[in-house]
Amino acid sequence: MTKVLLIQPNYDLEKLKNDPSMSIALVELATFVNEHDNQAEIFDRNIYYNDIEIINKLKEFKPDIVGMTCYTSPMIKDVLHLSKIIKENTDSLLIVGGIHATLEPKSLLDIPEIDYVVRGEGEETLLDICNLIKENKREKISELMNINYNSQRPLIDLKTLPIPDYGLLEIEKYNLVSFFTSRGCMGRCKFCYNRGRKLRFYDTDKMIKLMTSVIEKYNIKEFTIADDNFATRGERTRKICEALSKYNVIFHCCLRADQACDEVMKNLKKAGCWCILFGFESGSQRVLDFINKDMTLEQNIEAINQCKKYDIYYSPSFMVGLPTETEEEMDKTIKFIKKHKPHNVNIGYYKLFPHTELYDMLISEGKVIPPTKLIDWMSFGDTFSPEPNFSDIPTEKMISAVNSFSHRSIRLYASKFLKLIITGHGEYAWFKLKAIFGFHGKKINKFFLQK
Repeated sequence: MTKVLLIQPNYDLEKLKNDPSMSIALVELATFVNEHDNQAEIFDRNIYYNDIEIINKLKEFKPDIVGMTCYTSPMIKDVLHLSKIIKENTDSLLIVGGIHATLEPKSLLDIPEIDYVVRGEGEETLLDICNLIKENKREKISELMNINYNSQRPLIDLKTLPIPDYGLLEIEKYNLVSFFTSRGCMGRCKFCYNRGRKLRFYDTDKMIKLMTSVIEKYNIKEFTIADDNFATRGERTRKICEALSKYNVIFHCCLRADQACDEVMKNLKKAGCWCILFGFESGSQRVLDFINKDMTLEQNIEAINQCKKYDIYYSPSFMVGLPTETEEEMDKTIKFIKKHKPHNVNIGYYKLFPHTELYDMLISEGKVIPPTKLIDWMSFGDTFSPEPNFSDIPTEKMISAVNSFSHRSIRLYASKFLKLIITGHGEYAWFKLKAIFGFHGKKINKFFLQK
């Protein structure tokens, strides 16, 4: 039996955010290798961010493998910090995967403490590593597909994966349960690292079994479906929504504006969907066309009208500071928001992710010099910083535009608590409201987790 400790690094060591999101990718990895006679556990540094806690875990568990995920973001700082801690306190093999590892492996492989990088999907590769350790053939790891610069294996058939074991997480530590029902995206946006990743779905019956069993076991009252685009016009969406409609729950999900048709919206409403997140990105059609959004302003407006028709709150996201974007085009985005008055506005600065189409464009134009060190990639994924600014908009104007909408999330919170009260969860809404404002600690076990 190979022992594996999978670590979710801290999002931002400077801010020590205390509202962690479930790392379902790590749950899927751990479930997969555990199904093959290994022992994998998960450690979330966004919950246990004191160094002594991870040191104690390493010494008690004594893993053969430590795996971390890495995004192009301020998370990089904790990846570097943890790498030293792990090597100082264990003889474990240290492996890093995730989006940044897939897109920019060299920056991670230059770190002396990191033994290997796993690019792409990690289930089968991690299992192969576990098997080689059992066979005392560590020297063969460098030959595996998906390792370092080796070729990548075909995408895994999601329908063959086991049902994720949510018991691997301390669910009571999270304010919101998350589910993924697919991987990839049908879009081809120039700014997105998910561009070109084939959209694939998990087995529908397995997903229904997972979601309903978690809802029942943990007495879940609200959750999120975190797919880039959850609902389509297909039978799969109808079956999942039909199963969820039997429970008195609310959830939010992401949806492409061109999927917000009557058929889909009826299914979502029936299932308990209270809010939809749309990636509108811009109020300028020229900008939408430039980034290959494959959407029109009219389609975005129609999605808003559909939400109003079915009494579902809508929370669109926008970006400012895209390459070639002008101040006039940013003003169109502001006018669009003010005119259509969404329940919540997610507006942020464009961030440059490695090896996206916009990244390659800016490299070819000489406007970006690729970082040579891992730590230098942090600023590229920091969505709270307006720099670097690749647009034609003055930085101070972008900051003013983003700050002018920062207060609007209060409206969505109010809408959610109203929805909870309407659906009979008034007591839960009250205690969660107190948790958000810190009146009685971070956990609300009595009302969030009732086994």
